[in-house]
Amino acid sequence: MINKYLGSIRKDYNKDADKTRNIDKAKKFFTMRERSEYTLDDQTWDDLDMNKVYEKLDRSYSSPGEASLYSMLRNPLMKEDKLKERGKLIQSIKENTKLRETLQCIFFELNSDTKNSFLDMIETDLIINKTKYYVYSILGKVIPAIAILLAIFASPKYMILLFAIGSINMIINSTEVRAIKSNGIFYLQKNIKAAKKIASINDKEIVYYKDKIKTLLKGMKDIDLSTKTIGIINMWGGVFEFISVIFLLEETTYYSISHKIKREKERLMDLYYIVGELEALISISGYEHNLKEQCTKPKFTKTISLNIKDGVHPLIENAVPNSINIKKGGIVLTGTNMAGKSTFLRMMGVNIILAQSFNFALAKDYEAPFFNIVSSISPNDDLTKGKSFFMAEVESIQRIIKALEKDAPVFCPIDEIFRGTNPIEKISMSAAILTYINNGKSISIVATHDRELVDILKENYEFYYFSEKVDNHKGLSFDYKIKKGVSQTRNAIKLLEYMHYPKAITDAAYKRAETIEK
Repeated sequence: MINKYLGSIRKDYNKDADKTRNIDKAKKFFTMRERSEYTLDDQTWDDLDMNKVYEKLDRSYSSPGEASLYSMLRNPLMKEDKLKERGKLIQSIKENTKLRETLQCIFFELNSDTKNSFLDMIETDLIINKTKYYVYSILGKVIPAIAILLAIFASPKYMILLFAIGSINMIINSTEVRAIKSNGIFYLQKNIKAAKKIASINDKEIVYYKDKIKTLLKGMKDIDLSTKTIGIINMWGGVFEFISVIFLLEETTYYSISHKIKREKERLMDLYYIVGELEALISISGYEHNLKEQCTKPKFTKTISLNIKDGVHPLIENAVPNSINIKKGGIVLTGTNMAGKSTFLRMMGVNIILAQSFNFALAKDYEAPFFNIVSSISPNDDLTKGKSFFMAEVESIQRIIKALEKDAPVFCPIDEIFRGTNPIEKISMSAAILTYINNGKSISIVATHDRELVDILKENYEFYYFSEKVDNHKGLSFDYKIKKGVSQTRNAIKLLEYMHYPKAITDAAYKRAETIEK
């Protein structure tokens, strides 16, 4: 059976995965678990476009693989020994083709729980009803068995009894179909089956996963045995479903184990994750295997500094590499829109996440401590809650202030702080907050257009910029390279000229700019 999957598996491993993903489905497991102290919050995740990064990395066949990869990215590691062990296993998976393909065949067979039926079942309160179990056992097993025996040994007319009880049981099945969540039990059985196959693999590289799985399975023998009935019913496209309905097989199975599933919820979730984590590491090994960009193993330091040489963003084809060495505090980025500031912020944040999640960065060199990553790049207003854009910004920055109270240093990329208020208060508040952040355990990267803010922060921050050129023939062009200093270009009005705005507008704009500057 394994051989028939190998062609597809080998082809998939040598290219980016081409599949439609449901991010909410992958996220569900993460939302059901407790957050760690340094979990990436929703805004940081959205600011850094991590849904798209996740899609770039994901090569999973199974739902546990998708869910675990998502959770691992949302929960970067903060300990070097665990991170190195994870990185070592990723490397082993790349090199050990036999192990990798054996595991991939297991995950290929496990496949996707398309409607998250297992997690839905675990998340909701399972119905526990012993009375129904006994009643359905009589209606589905005892009476049909008696009817069949009587029809064989007494008279065929007793088949009427079987038809009658079968009709009753069909009505019961139609009313119980939602409550029993048999698809969730079916995927649970598939996950247990996959876990047992992984535990049987004779390879020392995955001994941690084998031992963990064996420990978890010890307390699930009753669940494993009972769920096999549901597994058989759902085999081959559900060809046994009619028999299942007549004899209430799903109903009796469900009510015999629902209390056990509820009792073992956390262990079942742990098993789901540990199976998926192994496939998530295969996804990362496949991503690294197909990398066109250079990647490096990160070096973790005790000092609060950040050094990235020739870093690139994973979502940008033929990305222009950029380097930065921040020895303390932070930097201010200036330059016009589209010149590369926001992409640079995201490149730094994404590489820190990759370094702390999977022990690699898209760069020639990477040196940094373990960071708590909290960003404020694209805060959004929420009209449904009566929240203004300014209030969203205030709450966004407050997250960074609170993060400074924790032990780990904070990496905080900030784009255009306090765009939603008046210029005087904007500059005053921004200067005070950015100075406060700079004095804490942090590396901050602040993108701004405000010259006044640049002047105020010159004692606390270093300055870099991205530049552009505008001419009447080629229009706007960028080199996307970071440079030391402050941007001196004033090309925004020149761009209006290139776009053939009325001369009255551009002349007035130049004149007003000169007056304001004086």
